[in-house]
Amino acid sequence: MLEILNYLGKFHPVIIHLPIGALYLTFCLALLEKIFKSKYVIPIRFGLLFSFVFALFSCFLGYFLSIGGDYSEAILDKHMWLGISTALFIGILLWLHKKSNYEKYFIPLFVFTIVLLSITGHFGGSITHGKDYLKIPEFKEDYKIVKLDSVQLYSQLVQPILDNKCVKCHNQNKSKGGLILDSQNAILKGGESGEILTAYNPTSSHLYNYPNLPINDEMHMPPEGNTQLTIQEIQLIKLWIESGSDFENVTLMDNLSIENKNSVLSFFPPTQKNVSPPSLNDLKKLIELGFRLERNSNENNFIEAKFVGTKLESKHLKALLKVKTQLIKLDLSNSNLNDKLFFRLSKLENLKYLKVNNTSIIDISLKHLPKLLETLIINGNNISNNGLIFLEENKSLKNIYAWNTKIDDKKINKEKLLATIHLGVKDFSKGVPLSEPITVSEQTMFSDSLKIEFYNPLGNPTIRYTLNGEDPDSLSAIYTKPFLISSSLNLKAIAFKKGWLDSKISSVDFVKVEGILENYILKTSPDNRYKNPKKLFDGVVGDINFRDGDWNGFIRSQDYVIGVNERNSGDLIVEIDLKEKQYSAIGIHALESIGAYIMFPKSVELYDISQKKEKLIYSKNFIASKLGAPNLTKFYKVPITNKSSKLKLVVKSNKQLPKGHPAAGEYAWLFVDEILLL
Repeated sequence: MLEILNYLGKFHPVIIHLPIGALYLTFCLALLEKIFKSKYVIPIRFGLLFSFVFALFSCFLGYFLSIGGDYSEAILDKHMWLGISTALFIGILLWLHKKSNYEKYFIPLFVFTIVLLSITGHFGGSITHGKDYLKIPEFKEDYKIVKLDSVQLYSQLVQPILDNKCVKCHNQNKSKGGLILDSQNAILKGGESGEILTAYNPTSSHLYNYPNLPINDEMHMPPEGNTQLTIQEIQLIKLWIESGSDFENVTLMDNLSIENKNSVLSFFPPTQKNVSPPSLNDLKKLIELGFRLERNSNENNFIEAKFVGTKLESKHLKALLKVKTQLIKLDLSNSNLNDKLFFRLSKLENLKYLKVNNTSIIDISLKHLPKLLETLIINGNNISNNGLIFLEENKSLKNIYAWNTKIDDKKINKEKLLATIHLGVKDFSKGVPLSEPITVSEQTMFSDSLKIEFYNPLGNPTIRYTLNGEDPDSLSAIYTKPFLISSSLNLKAIAFKKGWLDSKISSVDFVKVEGILENYILKTSPDNRYKNPKKLFDGVVGDINFRDGDWNGFIRSQDYVIGVNERNSGDLIVEIDLKEKQYSAIGIHALESIGAYIMFPKSVELYDISQKKEKLIYSKNFIASKLGAPNLTKFYKVPITNKSSKLKLVVKSNKQLPKGHPAAGEYAWLFVDEILLL
């Protein structure tokens, strides 16, 4: 049912424009009625009725959308209640208009409703596009070129890229996929699909993989229609991850390869003459005509423009020519741009980057390129080798991207075409590992049954899986469609595809539970740095990020004395009152991350304490992991072998970190996030 409501909620952005447009039209009729002393009773009443009905529909659909959305509750609540208030005032206007003496209060109340609608729309826009979506860039008169001898990769390069291209959809107000990219902690936490960053390994990091996918891939980020990361920006993210994903330290330029050094330098302001700031009125005009504007850099006055309107006309090109000196980057993709309009672009005197994918330009159009153009992107156009003749011996043009065109690579005159032409990716899969299979639902506990479904990894590979804890291979079951499980099990999966490297094996424990602990006494205390005792009994399983607030960390304190301050022993001890109910076992979910000094339990013990004397009814020791073991979470099952109303569970921590560890011999952390009844 929730999925159906969420699907209906997606029509909210469509329906909401109906009452908005109708209300503004009705307001104009009301003003005309006042000015010309004419009567538009029926049109005004119909307009109010239409606006009121669809405003109510929009409120319901907006609520449905909010149920499954990743939005800031603070802004969402303001938008929701303002929307409800707007619908209510439209209803009041409709009621008032039916009164014989409505003229006295009608127009003032109507003005108030229009203002209320505008404020509501403002918060709606903040939710979908971020608070700075319609902000006009600020400019300054000049800038200073600094010669670089070192660079802070994150703060100077990666963070500005994320802020400009990603944060508008992944912020505190709107976190698509549960992902926020505006801080170090949020980036390390990842989103609903898990971590997005693996230090030193770009191919395992979604932060690099997703922008590097073909733009028509459903996993490509940012989604098509948004401002895309450039090749150089993607390269900089890769460089940062390869360097260890460090958020603070400085990297010396002399330590970088020539290719990476050039990528870094290209990100900073070019050593060229700056231009005067564009006119504020010219910028406003461009926004009104459907252009999205961005500042090219905080250090210069150049601007970037992308057409997001419906139909490109002569007036749009005239408006662009008003900022011909400041315009350095232009995107007119997916528009009706043709040769008649294209020739005007030759007057953009400082344009360096032009993107015109999927338009109506032809070969002759390329004759009118701006003189300083360096990058031309013409994917999906009716362009042939005849068009390349106009680009030959062009010394400023460096790169041409012409995927899905009629250009024949064998017929290109490579002696005269000085620019590098890109016609597609060859041998993309060579040496590239497949992404490990990931289940769609993050839920790992269930009481009856659970549907298992995998995301389709990059490359559309074959997924094979096992349900018995064994590693899958080329003979294991093939995943073809979602399936149900009805018992506790360990699901392991791997992706295969000819010409690609096999993925890593993904492993998930699914646990069928009988109940959540309600009557218990926690006898030992987690360390204050990782202390969330209620999380031990909330039925929510955490991931390998032990800093996300779902885990409780136990560590033996330096002042611990046996028999004196047992709460600081570093073990987990809990007394459980079953209230005469019978369960087969107790489940414990633990974490191991040896690099972070965290190890799985050394042993578990279960006592019957229903009588005055404790009685040991189960115990088991576990083999300690060695240095280099992967970061994992694991469920431990402790069987309840005796009928007992009261139990004492003791989960003992490892007292020594393994040999070779920087802190070998010291006490390890014990991290547990859930204790369940099975």
